[in-house]
Amino acid sequence: MLVVIRGAGDIASGIALRLHRAGMQVVMCDLAVPTSIRRTVCFSEAIRLGETRVEGVRGVLCADAAAARAAAAAGNVAVLVDPEATCVRELAPDVLVDAILAKRNLGTTRDIAPVVIGVGPGFTAREDCDAAVETMRGHYLGRVYYEGSPIPNTAVPGLIGGYAGERVMRAPADGVFEPCVEIGAQVTAGDVCATVAGEPMRATIDGVVRGLLQAGVSVHKGMKCGDVDPRCHPEYIESASDKALAVGGGVLEAILALSSEKNVEAEKNVHSVNGSLSDEGFVSALVAELEAGRRVGLASLLATSGSMPRHEGARLAVLANESLVGTVGGGAIEQLAIERARAARSGGASSLEWYHTGDAMACGGDALLAVRSLTADDLSVLLAVRDALLRDEPVCVTERWADAAAPTIEAGPAARLSAPTWYDARATYREPVAVPSRLHVFGAGHVGAALVGLAAAAGFEVHVYDDRPELATRERLPQATSVTCGAFDELAASAVVGPRDSVVVLTHGHAHDETVLLGVLTRDVQPAYVGCIGSARKAALAREHLAAGGVPAERVDAVAMPIGLAIGAVTPVEIALAIVAQLVRRRAERRGEGPGKGERA
Repeated sequence: MLVVIRGAGDIASGIALRLHRAGMQVVMCDLAVPTSIRRTVCFSEAIRLGETRVEGVRGVLCADAAAARAAAAAGNVAVLVDPEATCVRELAPDVLVDAILAKRNLGTTRDIAPVVIGVGPGFTAREDCDAAVETMRGHYLGRVYYEGSPIPNTAVPGLIGGYAGERVMRAPADGVFEPCVEIGAQVTAGDVCATVAGEPMRATIDGVVRGLLQAGVSVHKGMKCGDVDPRCHPEYIESASDKALAVGGGVLEAILALSSEKNVEAEKNVHSVNGSLSDEGFVSALVAELEAGRRVGLASLLATSGSMPRHEGARLAVLANESLVGTVGGGAIEQLAIERARAARSGGASSLEWYHTGDAMACGGDALLAVRSLTADDLSVLLAVRDALLRDEPVCVTERWADAAAPTIEAGPAARLSAPTWYDARATYREPVAVPSRLHVFGAGHVGAALVGLAAAAGFEVHVYDDRPELATRERLPQATSVTCGAFDELAASAVVGPRDSVVVLTHGHAHDETVLLGVLTRDVQPAYVGCIGSARKAALAREHLAAGGVPAERVDAVAMPIGLAIGAVTPVEIALAIVAQLVRRRAERRGEGPGKGERA
């Protein structure tokens, strides 16, 4: 697993130590002239010295992203002068950790990597990151927030040895920082530890100099420039602090928890570009390039074996402006795919070969990597795929690679194919393409739980929401793509519901049902189907309340309430079956299909 960390100061370095020791590859990004204080335990020192060691772990300065990837793969912590973390585009990391500790977000967004973690105040989980980690000393230090934000900045340093703000040394003036002592020196209150514009910066307590800015840094009056440890243990200067390691432990927890979630990317944005032909955003990006007369370099996984981060059907495109769309899984295979797709876009030859990960990636699997350019000749096929996705109509894409120098691609009617398949004897690849039918179920009671399994079996991607922690669990609803617990008004507001999605409301109270319906029906983008459980009398009252709440009449009338086909359902499973039957019928109607075989309901 490759992790990029923004920042390389002492907290970021504590995080890097935790992740490195857990077997992850780490690349750190910082300023050309870092402002780290505890430099003896900061990987940022590699920028000044070329390399450094923190608790025995080697950090090396790298010239570019490719060198950083190689250094990290060799067991080092790679350090780049890259304050904006532009290397993310090329490295395509599995995780991005923002540990700048600026007390505010300086540009990190939730779509920058599959997993994004914010450290300290200024981040809000599920808004600009997937999780945030507490940095305030005290009871909550290192705690992971999967919703909400860390404690706001108080501007008061935490207590060490009974001292808080007193242990911090600040610049006495604007100017260039010039240290007079070394980190680790024993000082007493009043000793001059540095000068700025000829004015002395003095220690305010007795102790050991725990940290100092490097010489030559431009500072402003009042800026934190040094730290004195009153505990007087010189050996502490060579080891990461308890705070840094606690925060690092929180980041490690978040990575492990979020990386196991299948729906991290889906939860971020229903229109996110994940790199497959069933992804409307991905296909639309290719169409836009080709319509503008620009070639595209396309890398695809046509077959895989063993453990791989992504499997057959995963795709990555290199556009004319060098931006990347999609992913084939990160790590070394991602880098190879980028390089070959870039070359193909520039006129290089197509290629088809098995990539054996070996020691280059921890997963240990193999993949058949196909790389080619897309030109105006391929536009009609991609337009057909995009139009089919917009109509929610399944199609089958076929690629023929018998002549690897001149591969072809075509789109045709949907085939009886459940998954992408590579036919080695014919060097042909076939992929069923269809937008997943997403179902949002509000309420995880008896009917909701029964509905999850039946809907999943019918091909729906099911997302469940409930306000009862004992019911909203993965263990209880293993076939759900995601399970979220919270207040229903907040769940209805935050759920990512698209125009082809279905919403079923089955909460444990009329008031909750109406809260969810109001939240869904007042959105700008309306789902294709909304249904709510309840009697005819309850339905009439709910419609009155929704109309009074400002919901347009046509939206109120479109709600299936009472829900489900009339099949005489009584038990929870029977009611769930009636709901699924109605969902399947509505899905078929949207696709322009007939009612199919069987008795007409």
